[in-house]
Amino acid sequence: MVDTERQVPPPSAQAWSVDLTDVGGPAFMVLRTSADEAREAVVAYLVEIGSGLTWIAATDLVGRAAVSEVSVVW
Repeated sequence: MVDTERQVPPPSAQAWSVDLTDVGGPAFMVLRTSADEAREAVVAYLVEIGSGLTWIAATDLVGRAAVSEVSVVW
């Protein structure tokens, strides 16, 4: 919960939203220092969880995802 009477603290981590909803998938919040690292992390995750995607297919899928920087505060 954020106290709206006070200033919101600055982000405490760099994060990226990797949004696969346009291709029927979920959106991922990834803590990484760059968008490229975030994409690589999602590709590795999709392959490791047994999604049925090969590394090449997962890379192609994530390459089409919308990626945007987001703020994470804790």
